[in-house]
Amino acid sequence: MARLMFFVLLLLGPALAQNLVALAPQGAVAGFYLADLRGSPYLRGFASDWKASGMEALLGQELRQQAGQATDLLGLAAGGLVAAAYPDGFFVLGRPSPAALEALRKEARGLRPVGGWQVGGDRDVQIGLSRELFFAASPKHAQLFLQNRRGLQAPAQGDIVFWASLSQELAQNLGLPPMTSRALRTLGRFSYSLRLTPGGYTEETRLELNPSLDPRLAGLLLPKERPYDPAELPQGYSVTTGVFDLGRFTAYLKGLLGELNVPLELDLSAFGARYALVSVKGPPPAPDGRGEGLLGHTLIYWEVKDPNLAEANLTALFRGLAAFSTPEGQGGFRTLGSVGGFKAVEVGLAGVFYYRLEPNRLTLATSKSALEAVGNPPWGRDPDFRRFRVRVPTNAIGFTYSNQGALMREQAALLAGLLPQAIGQAGGFERRLSRALSGFLERAAQRFGPGLSYTVVEGHRRLSRGFYEVRW
Repeated sequence: MARLMFFVLLLLGPALAQNLVALAPQGAVAGFYLADLRGSPYLRGFASDWKASGMEALLGQELRQQAGQATDLLGLAAGGLVAAAYPDGFFVLGRPSPAALEALRKEARGLRPVGGWQVGGDRDVQIGLSRELFFAASPKHAQLFLQNRRGLQAPAQGDIVFWASLSQELAQNLGLPPMTSRALRTLGRFSYSLRLTPGGYTEETRLELNPSLDPRLAGLLLPKERPYDPAELPQGYSVTTGVFDLGRFTAYLKGLLGELNVPLELDLSAFGARYALVSVKGPPPAPDGRGEGLLGHTLIYWEVKDPNLAEANLTALFRGLAAFSTPEGQGGFRTLGSVGGFKAVEVGLAGVFYYRLEPNRLTLATSKSALEAVGNPPWGRDPDFRRFRVRVPTNAIGFTYSNQGALMREQAALLAGLLPQAIGQAGGFERRLSRALSGFLERAAQRFGPGLSYTVVEGHRRLSRGFYEVRW
């Protein structure tokens, strides 16, 4: 299916067959859209998991006791929602559940009929109700809507869409220093969309740039280099490769912050542009927050230009992190010798890190488990990885492959162990809720499989696409 969820046809007089976005006034600088997902075959499994876990009954009973009929308002976006922000106001339009719409009618006061709507409010916010819809808006945009001056268009399509942009005029009127203003105006429109599909869901992220305003920033965000080959890196839960020049970035950032009179004592000039991250399995942090895994279990690879200078840069970062993460009098940065060809350093309460410098690359392990994963078989031997890898274009500047199901199952198991400790001697409802939530997460995690995303540069745009398998 090229598209799973068709836009909802609304019975709104002359607006018949228009979607919610098209009903909003034009001129928005940011917007959010949620499609009508009621009855979607792709969410029935999760709804079944939610009910079977006991979460539906527990939360429903508790909310009724605490909030009464106000819980009906949770269905305001049941049939879809669009929210738009304008330089001088806002507009929200939704199709609530029947119960939520009835609750709105009971709460509303002083409504008057206007063109098939019941409208009321004050000089700050206007609200309106029809047979199936509601809106809340600033007075100007409520008036535009009621006058049928609509036709907003989203820059992307999907079941969930978000977009935002900053007009050049507004950015210039902020009174920022020249370099900061140019950097801000270089960032054009951003959009994100998610679409449910028969085999999972897809994502797309777009960032449009104005390179002529700040070529240095555009060069950082629209690189031409190619990343490390992930097939050669050790297996784990996920692998990410990309291109981001740390040396050029810190030089640029110093100039930007210097214009704002903010000093930056950071030197990463020895580092290059290519990097990779591998997330691996490891034990959770201790209950007191100490021990292995405080910062996760990750292997970090980064290109270097000068190994000796890179080690000095890295040591300075470690010392800063140790000072930041260690209470006074409890120790800080210490060197611990060598482990398996890696230098070990203790970085305050952040734990022990291991690093190895080669002529053109740094390898950093954030925990002992991450260090041990250096010897794992390469990703190129993983059949699921190879199956997804063929989807990545040769001109990609970034790539991520992840085994979402395995990661989520571990997180669900971790949460199941932590929640009882966090709840302690709490009442029966909290304990039942803890068991129900853990059960739901464990069920839901079984539905997720591997996923892929990649990033390419298309002209002045940075474009990312992803596909993630879900057993609906």
